[in-house]
Amino acid sequence: MLVPCPDPDDAPFNETVSAVLSPGQKLTAEFTPEQSETRMFLPILAVSKYPEMSYQAKADGENIYGPSRIPPTDVDDLSVTFIPAKSFEQSLTVEVSNLSTNTDRFVIVQPVGWEVV
Repeated sequence: MLVPCPDPDDAPFNETVSAVLSPGQKLTAEFTPEQSETRMFLPILAVSKYPEMSYQAKADGENIYGPSRIPPTDVDDLSVTFIPAKSFEQSLTVEVSNLSTNTDRFVIVQPVGWEVV
């Protein structure tokens, strides 16, 4: 269930960023609205789930998730994460850290939502 629901004219947003993280490495993924002067709603924030990882997300510089050892939801699941949906105007920054001392991880970050048009 999405709260609030997007209007028919709103623009869908579904992007991915991926990287292989070696032990101790961090991925910082930044997403910005593509429409000029708009607000983006974020009901789903999916990130690859592994043990020995740390996950954190900020919207317009304000912490909205974590730091946590589990992701908001997994990319294989795509469950609604935030009810009501989080919103931002400038940027969404997601940080994923590989805390393992000996294992590389292939990580995907996937925010799913919409931009108000």
